[in-house]
Amino acid sequence: MGIIGLAKTLASELGNDGILINSISPGKIDTNRIKQLDQLRAQSSGLSSEELRKENYREIPLGRYGTTTKVATLAAFLCSPLNTYLTGQNIMIDGGLIRAY
Repeated sequence: MGIIGLAKTLASELGNDGILINSISPGKIDTNRIKQLDQLRAQSSGLSSEELRKENYREIPLGRYGTTTKVATLAAFLCSPLNTYLTGQNIMIDGGLIRAY
């Protein structure tokens, strides 16, 4: 929440200078770290890594983990000339996992 608050404050302070400030909050993104965490959680729960991953998929409305490419694409858009009016926002890229804001 601190980073989101900082981004909102900076967006407010720097908007008159044409500077856009946003933050990205990724959910479960298919990285080596997530695989590691899934393995540890699977071991402690007695499930296989594949079974645990399937359970996690059921919690995510899109039914899968995100990819680093999807996060990078969002970041590229926010930094591109196509973004001329989006500022002070926190964008959650989580496949719909978080249902409240």
